Amino acid sequence: MAETPHTKSNNLEKKPTVSLIIPTYQAESFIVQSLERLIAYAQSTPHIQEILLIDDGSKDQTPETITQYLVKHPNSCIKFTALKQNVGKGTAIKSGMQIASGDHIIFTDCDLPYAFSDIDELIHTLQDKQTDVAIGSRMHPNSVYHIRSHNLSYIYIRHTSGRLFNYLINFFTRLGMADTQAGLKGFTQQAAKLCFSKMTVSGFAFDIDLLVCAQKNNLCIKTIPLNFNYDSEMSTVNFLKHAILMTASMLRIVSKKITGYYTRS
Repeated sequence: MAETPHTKSNNLEKKPTVSLIIPTYQAESFIVQSLERLIAYAQSTPHIQEILLIDDGSKDQTPETITQYLVKHPNSCIKFTALKQNVGKGTAIKSGMQIASGDHIIFTDCDLPYAFSDIDELIHTLQDKQTDVAIGSRMHPNSVYHIRSHNLSYIYIRHTSGRLFNYLINFFTRLGMADTQAGLKGFTQQAAKLCFSKMTVSGFAFDIDLLVCAQKNNLCIKTIPLNFNYDSEMSTVNFLKHAILMTASMLRIVSKKITGYYTRS
């Protein structure tokens, strides 16, 4: 595992309030734009003082693009780790969590589909409302979608299939949540250590694994609305393969729940 740290000046080398984890995969075409937005956001808020980029074994030039960008911006708060192999989104985020030093740990998607104000609200929820876990929900009554017209028919299909799968998730796990899969979630450091230590699902169902663990350990989980910017579907997602793997992972999670794995010391 190769790691290239790029930190702020010494006067900021203290325990950050929030660690923001960004998993990347096949993101060569847009990662520079995301980096510029992330750095500008970090400079505008006192909360985000550490951004952990974890590349999940990309086969394109994503690691090289990130490294080259950070060489040109040595005073940024970015720390970059490139995993040698593709281990799955959940495991990539878990590797970031293991080196995160923030009081609160948040992860979001590398194409930044959610407004930075949503991250601020997540931080506020974790810091001021005695919450262990805060999650964004695209199905919250106050959530807003920003969609290009050519994506309207496609997102209708995706939304319908997503609602069906969410029904199955709640049927089997009894989570009782309207949206488990939005890519914006935050944890206190203690909650993150507990939930990620019990996480064994590495793919896209890792969110369910974390949330079932949190619920079984009676952690306080709160939901916030999202401003979801749907410009285009990320090309790294194969929906048929994704659905099959998600179903297999969900059954594995149910087995863990039944056997008491999440509360076992």
